[in-house]
Amino acid sequence: HYAVWWEWWYQYLAGRGYLVLLPNIRGSTGRGTAYTEANWGDVCGSDWQDVLDGVDHLIALGLADPDRLGIGGWSYGGVMTAWAVSQSTRFKAAVMGAGITNWESYYAQNGIRDWQRILFGSTPYDNPAYHRSISALTHIKRAVTPTLILHGQEDMDVPVAQAYEMYVALKTIGVETQLITYPREHHPIQERDHQLDLLARIADWCDRYLKL
Repeated sequence: HYAVWWEWWYQYLAGRGYLVLLPNIRGSTGRGTAYTEANWGDVCGSDWQDVLDGVDHLIALGLADPDRLGIGGWSYGGVMTAWAVSQSTRFKAAVMGAGITNWESYYAQNGIRDWQRILFGSTPYDNPAYHRSISALTHIKRAVTPTLILHGQEDMDVPVAQAYEMYVALKTIGVETQLITYPREHHPIQERDHQLDLLARIADWCDRYLKL
């Protein structure tokens, strides 16, 4: 469909010559309640496998180059991106927008913690090992993917501290990264100058690492 909203980078990147996959992973909408609830208690499990299956399918069709794969997303897409960086070396560039990287610290920082409790079936205090096991930071020393991190400074759904944690971790282990935070912005990026800046940075990052 025609996409002009800032969050829909796919139209912008497709217009620049990229093949873009938009996987409707388990936990997403559009296929009924059972599908939306399919990743409850299985965060970064079946939904992450859906991402990989989609990528592998495009490679098998000869449409995607396995040596020039990028990954990115905003909000839960940012969660998937952080997880991808900590789990896989196959992606050559990543863009993490408003992503969660540490589920333990996130619970105390955010303004929607009931969502986390329902999604996990527990709080980090009930089951710290589980929340820690699917936090990207727990596995961050595996990371090699250059990662652009974008975040609104006033975000209360995913506080900017999550971006700082990812940035410091990647810098500490020597992975190429940049952190851009936008003043006055909450979970969505609303100001036009910020939207244009965000799109330009995403395109530049992808061009730098994927257009070999």
